[in-house]
Amino acid sequence: MTVDDTADEPIVPPFLGSQVWEPPLEDVTLCIERLSLLVGRWGYKKGNLSEAAYRQILDEEAQAHYERLRRENRDRRLFVPRAAVAWMKCQPDHDTLRVFPHPDGEPVRLTFPRQKIREQLCIPDFFAREGDVVGFFTVTVGGPAALAEMARLQDAGAYQEYFLWTGFAAEYADATAEWAHRRLLEFRGGMSGARFGPGYPSCPDMSLSRWIWEWTQAWRMGVEMTESNMLSPEMSTCALVAPRSRARVFNAMG
Repeated sequence: MTVDDTADEPIVPPFLGSQVWEPPLEDVTLCIERLSLLVGRWGYKKGNLSEAAYRQILDEEAQAHYERLRRENRDRRLFVPRAAVAWMKCQPDHDTLRVFPHPDGEPVRLTFPRQKIREQLCIPDFFAREGDVVGFFTVTVGGPAALAEMARLQDAGAYQEYFLWTGFAAEYADATAEWAHRRLLEFRGGMSGARFGPGYPSCPDMSLSRWIWEWTQAWRMGVEMTESNMLSPEMSTCALVAPRSRARVFNAMG
C-alpha cells in the first residue's frame, strides 16, 4: 500500500446510523451533468457534423428537450429524488473493511480487490488503520407516478418520449447520488473523498448492494432489493463513501 495514513485525524460524522433525506428537486437538477445526458443518454453525437452545426443542435433541439422535461418533472413531480444515508464505524484490515453496523456488535467484513500494478490500491487503504467511519447511501428517483407515466408512454407507443424520459431519469438518479455524496460530506467543509458503487472494478461484488440497502434502511423510501441484489425501482443506485480527502476512484484492473 502506498497511501500515507500516518497523519489521519479522527473524523466525527454528524450522526451514526441511518437517515432518510428528501432533497429539493432544483438542488438535484444543479448536479445533472448536462453533456452526459444530451450526448451519453440521448445520443446527440457530433458524427460528421461541423462544430458549428453540432453546437447548434445541442443548444437548440437537445436543450429544448432538456428544459421541457425539467419543467414537466418539477410541475408534475414524476421523478422525485430521495436518499437514505448512513454513517458507521469501520476499521481496515489489509484488503478487508470491517464495518460495525451496531457499536457493540460483530463487524461485517467487506473484501475488495487490490490493484495488481501501479499503486496497488484497495478501498480499505483510504481508511485510518486505528479505526474510522464509512458512509453509505441509497438514492432513488422512482415512484408510483414515474412508473405509471412510463407505462402510459409505452402503451401509447410514444417511444421517443419514453426514450427521453428514460435517459432523463437515469441521469437524474446519478445527480441525486452526487447530491447525496456532497451532503454526506458537507460537515467536512465541502466535496471530498470518493464514492464506490457496487459492480465497478474497484468494488465488483454486487452483494454489497444488499448490505448498503439494509444499513441505509432504504425500504423506508420505497426501495426494495431483488434476489439478484438489484435495487427496485430501477431508477435507484447506491454507494460506499470514503470520507478522507485522499480517497479517489481508481481502476482495480490496472
